[in-house]
Amino acid sequence: MEKIKTFLDIVFEKEQIAQDLKRDKDNIEKYNEFVVNELNIYCEDPYDADLKRKVEFNIMGKMISPLSDRFYEESKNCPYPASRYLFKISEYNNEKYGTVWACYVSFSDPDDEIKKINECFLVASINGELKIVSDFILSSDAKQWRHVDGDEDKSLRLNNLGTPVKVERYVEPTDEWSLKAYLKDK
Repeated sequence: MEKIKTFLDIVFEKEQIAQDLKRDKDNIEKYNEFVVNELNIYCEDPYDADLKRKVEFNIMGKMISPLSDRFYEESKNCPYPASRYLFKISEYNNEKYGTVWACYVSFSDPDDEIKKINECFLVASINGELKIVSDFILSSDAKQWRHVDGDEDKSLRLNNLGTPVKVERYVEPTDEWSLKAYLKDK
């Protein structure tokens, strides 16, 4: 699991750089190049059978036009973006990918006071390289996981992965629901 943790550390560090670049109106081109060449390379684009081609799956999207002037003005006083919290990693055996790791994390640039599980990335080894293959966010009102991007295979849903082979916990959440999810062997 250490290799998965190291992989996520790299991804999250690059995500911080991209977020920082996004805050400067003069860096749009540099930001776009960075997310395409340095960040989104860690995602595996899923194959869409209907379209008969792979479709883009990104951690952060490219910017087509500048954001509002208010955004840039407010961003001037913001500290460097914080890294996501990694709460736990659960390892599963999967028919399609072999081993899949469910990585429970916070949203990007989290608050240092509130530690909540908000997102889960499924990571797998593709041709010897670790890749994020699917992304889920927690629907805050229903407290249910919702698939938002990546592989559409229904067997790759958090409730379909079965019993984990191994679970490692890292940062304990402060939110009540998150703490219950953190303590589950899932």
